[in-house]
Parts: sequence; structure tokens; C-alpha cells
Amino acid sequence: MDGKMPEGDAGPRGSEHPGADSVEALGLALQERRRTGEDAAVAHACMALAQAYAERGSLRQAFPLFEEALQISEARGDRANRLLCLKAMAGLCYRQGAWHRALDLYHQALQLLAGPEDLTEIALTHSQIGSVYQGQGDWEKARASYAESLRIRDGLGDTRGMALLHNNLGAVFTRQGLWEEARQAWITCLAMHEGLGDLTGQAITLGNLGSLAQQQGRWPEALIWFARSLPLYRQSGDLLGEATIHNNAGFVHKQMGHPDHALEAYREGLKLLHKLGDSLRSTVTLYNMAMVHEDQGDYREALRLLEQVIELDRRIGHPDLRRDMDAFRRVRQKLDAERDAKKLEQEQTP
Repeated sequence: MDGKMPEGDAGPRGSEHPGADSVEALGLALQERRRTGEDAAVAHACMALAQAYAERGSLRQAFPLFEEALQISEARGDRANRLLCLKAMAGLCYRQGAWHRALDLYHQALQLLAGPEDLTEIALTHSQIGSVYQGQGDWEKARASYAESLRIRDGLGDTRGMALLHNNLGAVFTRQGLWEEARQAWITCLAMHEGLGDLTGQAITLGNLGSLAQQQGRWPEALIWFARSLPLYRQSGDLLGEATIHNNAGFVHKQMGHPDHALEAYREGLKLLHKLGDSLRSTVTLYNMAMVHEDQGDYREALRLLEQVIELDRRIGHPDLRRDMDAFRRVRQKLDAERDAKKLEQEQTP
């Protein structure tokens, strides 16, 4: 759970993906604007259609439209729309893992920002640049970018923004194996979210602290953090976050030699994933449950669960299908060996 909380670094997104009718209507509107030949209107129509494509995941269609809008805005000296286009294009590159292009576009955007009235946007852009560096695994540059954004936001008194940056720094420190630095970053982040009354922020940060303890093999401490996180996720209505915590707690209980508690945690997580209709994550939880049963020598139940996993794998085209089938064959061999041993014992008994 120790991921970053990016700020607008994935390009324009909406709460709902527009349908084909919406895209078609925007496309017709763009054709009409081009026919009239009014540059400002064409740029606006390009950006609207590009955003619609981006929201439905059609990134290749979105990018050239933002480029066209950018060229028009540059020719017109329209700083505001240039900035919007550059940031949107950088976000699209981020989503595709085109790190170098994303950095170039974010730095171009940064060059348009200079005055004190731009400080909030400057801080945001440094944070977005940090997210790109983090994405490509350049931890030192990510830390430097986050630190610069943090310095500006501290001056602005932007507590919410500072909390997000401390969270991201915690993730970077973790990747570098700097455990105490990560812990301190997340403790600071947690205090800020508590001051803001941000339940989701608190839940995420508590989960991150639990994951940190988990990575260090500090099992009881991990469970304490997870136990604090769960009710906050429940209160905020984040079913996926709650399910993730249950799954993490299941792993910790398994490592501690508490199979019953592990299975209970996995079952609670699975109920939530079923509510969400999340087949992908359900396969992970079912597999984890099967491994607990295998460790306990309950091969029949392990096989039953693995059959469900394989069925879901095939339905959704899961990349772990081969691994899961190998696990099924391994457990089946153990069950067969157990049967053979019992049969031999019975035959040898007078």
C-alpha cells in the first residue's frame, strides 16, 4: 500500500467515462469550429475532445488533439491554455510510462510559471515531476522534487499538499530501504491528516505504516497499524481500501503461524471484493487462502479454492494462470501422495 498519492499527474480524468455519443458530439463540434476558422474556438474544441478521449483511456487519440491545441495557444500567446495542454500531455505520457517525454513537458510547463501568483502551480508541478522520477525509479531526483514542492507549500501553509508530499516521500524512502526515514515521513503525514480530519488520508497512511512494519517482519506492530486503519476505511466507505487491509492482515497472521486468523481476514476481504465485483483482486485473495490450507495439509479445500482461482483466471485472462495451474498440480500431487500413503498403511495393517 506504500504508493504515492499523485496530484494530477495522470492527465485529465473524470468520475465517469463518456460514451461514444459524447465523443462523437465533441468531434462534430470540432469539425464545425474548424470550418468557421476561429483559432480560439478550435483550440477549446480540441481540448474538450482530447479530454473526453483521455477519460475513456484512448490516449493515442487524445495526445495529437492536445498538441494541436498547444500549437494554436502558442501562436496566440495564450499562456493559460499552453499550461493546460502541456500538463495534460505530460499526464498522458505519465500514464503510458513515457517518463522522459513527461519530464520534458512538465519542465516546459514550469518555465511558464514565474510570479508569486504561480507558487501553488509551481509547487504542484514539482510534485508531478517527482511522481515521474518515482515512476522511473530515480529515487534521489524524486526526493529532490518532492522536497522543493514541500518547501513552497510550507511557505503557503498548504497542509493538505504537505501531507501528500510526506506520503510520497515515505514511499520513496521505503524503496531505498530507509525504514526510519519512511516511518517518520508517514508519522508526519498522519498527524497532518488528523489535523485536517481527513479520514481517507489517515486510513491510507496507517495502512502504509502497517505495510512498512510488515516489510521489516515486525508482525505485531503491523497488525496494530492495520487495526487502526480498518475502521477509518469503513467509515469513509472505501471498500477496496478496507479489503486491501484485510488481505495484508491475513498475510501477517499467516507469517505469525495463526492460520485461522489469516483465513478469517482473507474471507472478510473477499466479501468486500465480491461486493465491488473485483475479480482480479479476488483471485489473489482466493489464492492466498488456498496457500494457507495447503500449509495446513487441507489439500481438498486448497484444491477447491484453486479451481475457483483458475476459473476466474481464464474468464478475465489473468497473467498468473500458469502459476495457479502449477499450484493446483502441486497440491493435487500432495493429495494423491497422502492417499497412496494411507492406502499402503491399510494394506500393511494385519
